[in-house]
Amino acid sequence: MCVAAIGQVMEIKGTRALCSFRGAMKETSIVLVPKVEVGHYVVVHAGFATEILKDLPGYYRNTVATDAYARQLLDAIATKCIELQGRPIRIMNFCGSHEHTITQFGLRGLLPDNINLVSGPGCPVCVTPISEIYLAMDVCQKYDVILTVYGDMLTIPTPRGSLEQWRAEGANIRLVSDINQALQLARQVKQQVVHFAVGFETTAPSTGAAIMEATDMTNFSIISSHRLTLPAMEYVLSTSSIDAVICPGNVAMVTGSEPFEKIFEKYRLPLIITGFEPIDVIEAVLKVVCQLRENASSLENQYSRVVRNTGNPTAKQILAQVFQAENAPWRGLPTLPESRLVLKNIYEKFNAESKFGLQKSQVVPETEETCCCAEVLRGEKQPKDCPYFDKECTPEKPKGPCMTTTEGACKIRYASYPR
Repeated sequence: MCVAAIGQVMEIKGTRALCSFRGAMKETSIVLVPKVEVGHYVVVHAGFATEILKDLPGYYRNTVATDAYARQLLDAIATKCIELQGRPIRIMNFCGSHEHTITQFGLRGLLPDNINLVSGPGCPVCVTPISEIYLAMDVCQKYDVILTVYGDMLTIPTPRGSLEQWRAEGANIRLVSDINQALQLARQVKQQVVHFAVGFETTAPSTGAAIMEATDMTNFSIISSHRLTLPAMEYVLSTSSIDAVICPGNVAMVTGSEPFEKIFEKYRLPLIITGFEPIDVIEAVLKVVCQLRENASSLENQYSRVVRNTGNPTAKQILAQVFQAENAPWRGLPTLPESRLVLKNIYEKFNAESKFGLQKSQVVPETEETCCCAEVLRGEKQPKDCPYFDKECTPEKPKGPCMTTTEGACKIRYASYPR
């Protein structure tokens, strides 16, 4: 009752706001903060937003900088870096939630200067190719359907506009926070409901479970843009200079550690499966510098309180039963082998692409960029290196996908960028 949470306002509907609490969406009353705007961070208590946080970065930085255990870890990292003679260390994360923690809590500024924390292609919305967004647009344009999408997908820019612009122009596009809401909508209407399913291994099992639950429904289908993390990780490690990887603990929670063991055997770099609290990330960095100091790389599970070696057997079984992997392009990356999850033939009736005869456009500028999102996704540039960052490109007028979603590196950095 007395615990307050901090959420970001994503959408305002009268006296109610849809707030994101580190990705979990919840409606909140905003009658006590009438001046709140989309994008603001609010303190929520007992269902009511009670205050707007003015200096969110400072608030979070202080929670780490004043923590005794965090200070011990940071001091140990500094000592190891001295022993490494200030050797430059590039550590890449493959999860938008890790990037959010790193930036929100000011970890880059707390670590020694020789440690460079780099964001990779860990935002599923950012890497969704334009050709698959066009599939969602085509089904809205050609058929009388209700398209359900997650909020972050609405503002992704394409040469044909964004789904948000299409909705404003009359397309029947509904915002949902999970696929169960789309399934429930399909049960309530006779109209065809198409869900734009996006996410990595953490989201795909829920899509698979919904497909299995739909059974005899005839007015429900999906466009699957689910992606697998490991093909992207392998591509980046094979093409970039990375010294270590902070592996996404949420993915490992589903898959277990075995897939990461295969990556380690091939590249022999420190791989640390990590949780999402600031202490988790700092502990992971300490494990990296300790391994480099001892010249003995290994795969370590820092997130053992959640991640089992075998993963989640039920989630893995659902993935194996419902999906198969196919070669697919990523935004900012080339076509990666067996990296997109699509429905198996036994669930073909739920495949909107075949159900509505949708065809991917063969002339889509997947690699054409008006900003540096592709380089940011590959870890080649930081958001601030883009000439448009915080100028022509803002969350209100994004030029690329990394500035549109709460898991995008550019939008995350924008929220804490000094102005």
